[in-house]
Amino acid sequence: MNRRIFIKLLSQGAFVSCGLLTCPVLGWSESAFDLALEGQDLIQRKDFLKAIKVLQEAVRIDPESDWAFGLLGRAHLGLDQKAEAVAAFRQAVRLNPSDTYSRMMIEITTQKPIPRLTKKEKPLTDLEKEAIHEEEEIFKKLHAEKGLGYKVKRVVIDAGHGGFDPGAVGQKGLKEKEVTLDLALKLHERLAREGKIKSFLTRTGDYYIPLSARTVTANQFQADLFISIHINANQNRQPTGSETYFCSEKASSAEAEKVAALENSVLKYDEPYKKKEGYIDIEEILFKFEQNLNWSESGEFAKAFQERFKKRLPLKSRGVHSANFYVLRRAKMPAILLETGFISNPDDEAMLEQSAFREKIVDAVARGLA
Repeated sequence: MNRRIFIKLLSQGAFVSCGLLTCPVLGWSESAFDLALEGQDLIQRKDFLKAIKVLQEAVRIDPESDWAFGLLGRAHLGLDQKAEAVAAFRQAVRLNPSDTYSRMMIEITTQKPIPRLTKKEKPLTDLEKEAIHEEEEIFKKLHAEKGLGYKVKRVVIDAGHGGFDPGAVGQKGLKEKEVTLDLALKLHERLAREGKIKSFLTRTGDYYIPLSARTVTANQFQADLFISIHINANQNRQPTGSETYFCSEKASSAEAEKVAALENSVLKYDEPYKKKEGYIDIEEILFKFEQNLNWSESGEFAKAFQERFKKRLPLKSRGVHSANFYVLRRAKMPAILLETGFISNPDDEAMLEQSAFREKIVDAVARGLA
C-alpha cells in the first residue's frame, strides 16, 4: 500500500490502534505497509537476506509502493547485490520521480560497471530505453570527474540567524547575521550565473526564521543539499579557520557540542509543535527510520566537500565534525553547516568585513559543490 494512501485511510478511521503502529480492520493478514516496516527494521539490524524476502513479498502485494522498492534496493545493496539494488531503485524512481534518495543511490552504485540481471525482464519501452541511455551517459561523465559522489542540482542556502538574533558579534561590532546573509545572497547569485545548480534561499533580508522552518523550506523545494552558513565564535580569541558540520545525536567532540549549543540557543524563540493527546504521527515514525541514513550521507558529503572547500578558502581547515544541530535535524536530504572563520578572532573579523574576502568564501563553496 502506498504511504500516502495508508495515511489517508488512517485519517478516515479505516484503522484501529494496535500499540505504537496500527493494524487494519479490513481482514488483511499482513499488508504491504506492514511488511515494508518489517523490512526496514531488518535492514537496521543488518539482516539483509531476510529483509529481501519480506520486501519482495511487499512489492508483490503492492507493486505501486515506491517506498518498498527503495527499501528493497537498500537490502540488496547490503549484500553487495548491485544489479538487483539498482533495478529496485530504478523502479522506485519510476513510481516516484521525486524520490531523491533512490536517484542518488543509482548514481552512487553505478559509478563502477555492474553485472546485468540474469533474470528475464519485460521488454523496455522506447521511452525507458532512452531514459536508461541518458542515465548511462550521465554516469560516464560523473565517473570521469572527481566529484562529491553525486551531483547537487538543487540546493537550499540558509543564512544563519537574522532579525532580533544577531548571532555572534565581533570586537569591532561585526554581526554574524549580516555576514551570513551577504554570503548566502552572493552564493545564490553565483550559482544563478553559472546555471548548473538551482538554488533557493531561506531568507533574503534581515528577519528571523525559526530553526525548524529552515529545513521545512529545503524539504518543500526537494533539494539535493541543505547548507546553513554561519560564522564561529569562541571565548578564546585565538582560534581561527573553517569547519564543516553534519548532524548526529552525539557530538564528535566537546568543542563540537559547544558550537551546536550556541547555534541551538535561539530555540527558546521557536514555537513548539503541540500534538493532540493520543495522536499517532505515522510520518514521524517513518521519518525516523530514514533519519540516520540521511545523517550518514551528510557525513560522507561533508568530508568530500571540506576537502574541496579548504583548497580554495584562505583559512585554516579545522576539519569535519558532527553534533546535534537542530537546524539540520529535519532535513530529508544531506545537510551541512559551515562555520567560515571566527568572528571572535580579530584577524578573521577584519577579513570577514572585506567584500573581496567574502567573494573568496563564495568561490570556495561554489567550487566545493561543483
